Amino acid sequence: MSHGTRKKITASRALFIKLGQGGMWEAECVSSDTLRFGYHVIPHAACVNGEWNVVEKVLREKTDSQTAITSHLRQVKEFYQAKEDVLWITFFSDRLWWAFSKPEIAVHENGEKTRPVIGKWSDSDVMGERLLKARLSGRLLSLAMYRGTICSVDQLTYLLHKLNGTVEPHVAEVQMAYERLQRSLVPIIKSLHPKELEILVDLIFRQSGWQRVGVAGGTEKDVDLDLLSPVTLERIGVQVKSKATPAVWRAYREKFADMRGFTRFYFVTHSPDPGLIGEAEKGEDESFIFWGAEQLASQAVRGGLTGWLLDKAA
Repeated sequence: MSHGTRKKITASRALFIKLGQGGMWEAECVSSDTLRFGYHVIPHAACVNGEWNVVEKVLREKTDSQTAITSHLRQVKEFYQAKEDVLWITFFSDRLWWAFSKPEIAVHENGEKTRPVIGKWSDSDVMGERLLKARLSGRLLSLAMYRGTICSVDQLTYLLHKLNGTVEPHVAEVQMAYERLQRSLVPIIKSLHPKELEILVDLIFRQSGWQRVGVAGGTEKDVDLDLLSPVTLERIGVQVKSKATPAVWRAYREKFADMRGFTRFYFVTHSPDPGLIGEAEKGEDESFIFWGAEQLASQAVRGGLTGWLLDKAA
């Protein structure tokens, strides 16, 4: 077991814990670095002494369902008996949180039980990347729908890969193929005629939901694509050049500074002068964005435009 930065995380198994009904204990547990367990009526002494027949008797007074009794008893045992090499996870604030815990149970006046986290709850992998729910598998996320409090995580291998910032071999193979496809499209993109390049850029943005609204005139005469998001009503401008020098890039950057109504501006070229790439990287700006052939290849694959490019090359 390890939970230091950049050290590999290992675990004998993993458990999901729901921190309170509707997640009402999540923030408190994360801030206090604890696991919290309800089951107020369950006698603490009986659990510590392993008198599970006593616990079962208490549960039987609450329900006649043997299935429910078995489930509740299993969850109580997990909370009391899980060792330090068991990985605990939960979901809070749109992220996955994980920790290891010492089996040192404290009982509060209202009968609730807590056990301390070793170190702190973490919402990042060992590389410091946030474990956002949007980047997790549906099977792992489905644990949040569990109706009980504690359940086993059957995707332990997948989970450990996420925490260690690695991927399973079959996923790595697909990623390599994906990257090879992107690289192979770069020469095709660089061979596009200027008008074809503009069509490709237009298609990339359309596939992302942007709508072309045309050129309004005035300072916008320097905009090839005037695009609007129908959802956010954000307006962006795009200038497409088959070739470009640093001087041309700087000129458009100055023009964009005087433009009104655009939140962002994309300067796109498939064949920039060598000096332009370095200058664009040094002058990174979230509102004035440079795309070269590599960025176009990535966006084309994401937008499902590989076939369109192959038709142009064939």
